[in-house]
Amino acid sequence: MKFRGWLTVFVLSALPTGVAWAEASPMSEKGSSEKIAPEKGSPAKNAPPSGPQDAVAWLHWMAKSASEAAFAGTYVHQYDSRLETLRVVHVTDHQGEHEKLEALDGAQREIIRTNEEITCYIPDSKVVKLELKRTRKFFPALIGNVADITDNYTAKLGVVERVAGFDCQVVVLEPKDKFRFGHRFCGELASGLMLRATMVSDQNEVLEQFAFTQLALGSQVKREQVKSAYSDMGSTWKTDNSALQNARPIDSGWYAESLPPGFRKILEVKRKMAGKTEPVIQQIYSDGLASVSVFIEGADANGKPPAELIQQGNYKLYVRPLPEQPFSIKVLGEVPGASLRQIGNSLVSPPR
Repeated sequence: MKFRGWLTVFVLSALPTGVAWAEASPMSEKGSSEKIAPEKGSPAKNAPPSGPQDAVAWLHWMAKSASEAAFAGTYVHQYDSRLETLRVVHVTDHQGEHEKLEALDGAQREIIRTNEEITCYIPDSKVVKLELKRTRKFFPALIGNVADITDNYTAKLGVVERVAGFDCQVVVLEPKDKFRFGHRFCGELASGLMLRATMVSDQNEVLEQFAFTQLALGSQVKREQVKSAYSDMGSTWKTDNSALQNARPIDSGWYAESLPPGFRKILEVKRKMAGKTEPVIQQIYSDGLASVSVFIEGADANGKPPAELIQQGNYKLYVRPLPEQPFSIKVLGEVPGASLRQIGNSLVSPPR
């Protein structure tokens, strides 16, 4: 399987959405000069006294707001010199969270999420895909366990900036080591909702960014806005629940003897993949923000590939053959190469 195939599986299982339909709908290519640049802002002391007064409290507030607030808006997602535009609606009621996500570029795609259950409508092929959220993160809900994040990143208050017509407080996350990239989140001053999320390299280059361009908050957002445009016709379409079957957790016995600091395994599944005759084991590791997927597969009949680190845009793929075993290991993520090598080289097979 080529790099793009592995990247698609990684995107569908671990990356922030964004790019949930990358396999079927390539995004617009943009030159690097068109990357979204962070806005200059005013000093952080302009934040209102009613809001959090330290960076960690802001992280908690942004995480809480993303799951509880009512909001509807359009945002752009930029990565790997590419740009896509999406529309999101999010509300809560006595049943929990309800969310609708639409691709505004390329082929029509729509995701409806109710808590952990995901229904993806693909009009061109008249297919309805059923999935579970599990490890996937949906902007602006990119912050999970704040304790995990602060173990691996130093959180600092930045400036107050303006995004989509709203003032927002920047929180800067500086990695404590070489195994992860830095982040900048900007939370709206009145609600705490994350308006922009930026991942940066150790050279302060923008690697990936989400940013609202238009937003409505609170009572302006109604429950009926979450209804799918295809729900009435979806019953006549083909239903694909293979992702649910692939998502059943397992314990293969493979384990990493020496993970990079802060990373831990959060999921392991066995899944069927295009071009593979046997199921592939996928393990997902995370430090609270960054995700890394490990694929353990049977060795190719044409011979094992050499050990190498391949890069495509922001993503890196580390390939490790196992000379004495009929397996090879592929480690993929949007992290520094040192993380991929350490995870891949420390993997040990179960005792026979």
